[in-house]
Amino acid sequence: MAKRIPSLNWLRVFEAAARTGSFARAAELLAMSPPAVSQQIRALEAHLGRPLFKRAAAGVSLTEAGRSLLGVVGEALGRMESAAAALAAPGTPPLVVGVSMALSVGWLAPRLPGFLSSNPGVTLELYSLLGRPETPPRQAVLWIAFGPPPPGTEGAALFGEQLVPVAHPDIAARITTLEDILNHPVIEVADHRRNWAQVFGWDVLPSGTRTLFVDTTLTALAVAAAGEGVALARPPASDDLVRRYNLKPCVPGLHIQGVEQYHLLHLAGAELGPEAKVFHAWICDEAEKTRLATGL
Repeated sequence: MAKRIPSLNWLRVFEAAARTGSFARAAELLAMSPPAVSQQIRALEAHLGRPLFKRAAAGVSLTEAGRSLLGVVGEALGRMESAAAALAAPGTPPLVVGVSMALSVGWLAPRLPGFLSSNPGVTLELYSLLGRPETPPRQAVLWIAFGPPPPGTEGAALFGEQLVPVAHPDIAARITTLEDILNHPVIEVADHRRNWAQVFGWDVLPSGTRTLFVDTTLTALAVAAAGEGVALARPPASDDLVRRYNLKPCVPGLHIQGVEQYHLLHLAGAELGPEAKVFHAWICDEAEKTRLATGL
C-alpha cells in the first residue's frame, strides 16, 4: 500500500516552487524562509523516492516526475481554492484567465475594451504567464500559452508568429543586410535562446556576437527602443508594442516563419461556465480575424 504523504503543506510548497521556478520566490509567496522551502521540497522528494526539481544557479526546473505531479497537485489546489472563495463570497466569481505576457500586452489589451463593453456582467482577472513552458495560475479556467498543448489540457489553436528584427529608427537605418545586424548587440529572450540563430540560419551565433539576454519579449522591445541593440518582434502578438515603441524593421521584407502557435487552453474534460464560454468564443473570433489579416 502506498504511504500517505505526512504533510499536505509539502504539496503546497511544491506547487508554489514549480509555478514560480524559484525556491526564493515560492518562499516570498508563502511567507516562509527559502531554507524552509528547500527543506520541505527535499522531504517530499525523499518520501516519493525521486527528484522533482533540477537545481541550477539560475533557478529550478521540473523533472518528468515533477511535471506529472504538478498537473495533479495544481488542479486539486485550484479546486479547493475555488470552493473556498465561493463559500467566502457568494455570487458569480471572477473569470480567471492567464495570458502569455507578450500576447497580453501586445495583442489582447487593445482588443479587451470591446469584450468588456459587450459583456458588462463578466468580471475578469488576468494573469501574465512567463517562462517555458508557460504555467497558468492554479485558479485559471482558461489560459493562452505559446507552444503545443501540454498533457491533461484541451486547446484551440489561435495563430502562429513570425520573427522580425527591429530596432530604434537610428539603428535600423544603418542596417541593410542580415549580416549588418551583427554590428550591433542582439537582444535575446532567455527562454528563446535559439531564435537569433534561427533567423541567421545557423546552429549557433558566432562566438564574437554581442548578446544581451532579457527575460521577456516585452523587455527586449523596450531595450531596443532605448537604442541598445536589435530585438526580435513577434508579429502579430507584438504588433501594438512595436508601434508604441516606434521600432522599425531592420531588413526590409525579412520575416522568418515561426514553428509554434498560441493555444487557448483549459483542463481536459473541464466543463466551462457561461462566462468562460463567452470569453472562449470571443478570443477564437478575434484570433480568426488575426489569421485572415496576417495569414498566420
